[in-house]
Amino acid sequence: MSKKFYLFCFFVICVSAILLYFIIIKIKAQPNAAQLPNFTFQTLNGQLYTQRQLPEKEYYLVLYFSTDCHYCTDEMDDIIKQKQWFANCYVLLVSPSTIQQLNAYHQYLANKGINYEILNDSKYQFSHYFGPANIPTIYLYSRNKRLVKKFNGGTTAKNIYSFINAK
Repeated sequence: MSKKFYLFCFFVICVSAILLYFIIIKIKAQPNAAQLPNFTFQTLNGQLYTQRQLPEKEYYLVLYFSTDCHYCTDEMDDIIKQKQWFANCYVLLVSPSTIQQLNAYHQYLANKGINYEILNDSKYQFSHYFGPANIPTIYLYSRNKRLVKKFNGGTTAKNIYSFINAK
């Protein structure tokens, strides 16, 4: 066999090994959202908010949303209509929207009698903490902060409630 063939095989093996290494590193780097992660986001008044500040509740509902996403706002309107279903949930809205947009949305919720915590993800850290997520994505965690269900994309309040009511 020629020297070129061995050199080509060596090159292919090296490139494959490097690619495999980076794939393994990427897989290991993905956070495990099976447990509510230790996160840090900003409140609307610029204070840091971490997972340790969550009050004791039966469930934690973390919604990754955007104020200009109609799927997100439709989903929230549905949750608001059925707010009694979520009385034992601590609802946390996390968004990369601007502070001005989030303040306007906070006022919109306040006008409906809703006081959910809204956090700003201006540094786009959500996927660092929770793993890859589309907007909207909802995570439902139990009292012990274990993942009950992840909803990718739009869903309904009834669908979310079916997992809360299943206990």
